[in-house]
Amino acid sequence: MTSLRVISSEYIDAISALDVRGYTVEGVLGRGGIGVVFAATHDSKPVAVKVAWPHSGEHDGGLGEKTVHRLRAPRLTDSGHGPRFVPPTELGRCNRVLLGEVTRIREVEHPSVIGVTSQFSLDGRQAYEMPRVRGRVLDPSSPKDVARLAEEIHQLHDLQWPHGDLKPENVILRDDGSVIFIDPLPVGLDLVTPDWTHLNFLVSTPLVESADPRDRRMFLRHRDLVALALMASQAITGERPWGHAEVARMADRSVGIEAKREVLRHARTKLDALLPKLPAALRPFVGLALDPGLWPDDGPIFAAYLQARPFEVRCDALTSMPLGRMFREVAG
Repeated sequence: MTSLRVISSEYIDAISALDVRGYTVEGVLGRGGIGVVFAATHDSKPVAVKVAWPHSGEHDGGLGEKTVHRLRAPRLTDSGHGPRFVPPTELGRCNRVLLGEVTRIREVEHPSVIGVTSQFSLDGRQAYEMPRVRGRVLDPSSPKDVARLAEEIHQLHDLQWPHGDLKPENVILRDDGSVIFIDPLPVGLDLVTPDWTHLNFLVSTPLVESADPRDRRMFLRHRDLVALALMASQAITGERPWGHAEVARMADRSVGIEAKREVLRHARTKLDALLPKLPAALRPFVGLALDPGLWPDDGPIFAAYLQARPFEVRCDALTSMPLGRMFREVAG
C-alpha cells in the first residue's frame, strides 16, 4: 500500500480550497514534475486529487533543479548545441500539462487506466479527482512485474493508446496482480523535445518536431517500448546498456560531438555484451529498442542513418512484435 507523506505548509491554501469543495485531505501521495497528489475522502469515498503545482526550486530539496535538467534536450537542427528548457516553475505550463493528462485519460476506457471522476480549478490551479488505487509501485528488478507491464501496455497499444511516460512510479500493481497506469504524457504539447530519458530519441527521429497527432502518438508509443526494454534489461540481467548519465552527457551543450559519438559507441558495446544474457525470445526486441543510434553531423551522416533505419521503420518493427507472448514466456 502506498504510504502517505507529511503535508507541507505550502499546501495549506490548496487544502482549504479542497475542504470547501467537500474533500477531507489525509496526506500527500506523491509529488511529480508538474503537480502534487493528495489522498482524500469525498462523499465518504477514498479518492486521489492531483493539483497543478510548479516547483519553486527553493523548498523542494533540489527537486526543482533536478526537474530543469530532466527537461533539457538538444535540438537536432543545430547539431545538438541548443538545449531546450521547460521551466518547472511556471503554473500556466503545469496547468496545460495537467489538462492534457485529463484529455489523455478520457481517450480510452480500459481497466488498467485510472479514470478521471471530476476536473475543476482551485484558485487558478487545475485539478482532477480520480479513484484512490491501493497497491504498490512496479518493481523494475522483478521479471514478473515487468512481464505484467508488457502485457498491459501491449493491450493499450492495440487500442492506439500509448502511455508515453512509463516509469515505476507511474505503474501500480494491485494485490490481485492487476496493473494500473497513472499520469500519461499529453499529446501535442511541446513538453520535452526530443525525449530526455531515452538515448536513441536524441539522435533517431525527426517526428518529435511534428505537429501531427499521429506522429506524436508514434513518438509516445516508441517511448513506451524503449522504457519497457530498459526495465526488462534491468530486471533480467541486472544491467542496462545506458541510462540517465549517458543521456545527460548527450544533452550537455558543453560536450563536443566526438565525445557524444564515443558515448554512443560505448553504449553499443555494452548492449552487445548484454544481449546474450537475455532469453532468446527477448533479444530482438531489446536489441532494436535500445540501439543507441548515431549522432548526426552536419547533414550527410544523419541523412544516411535515417535512410538506412528511419524512425517509422523502427517503430513498425517494434510494434509488430508479440510482446505479451514473449514476456509471458520469460516470466514462466
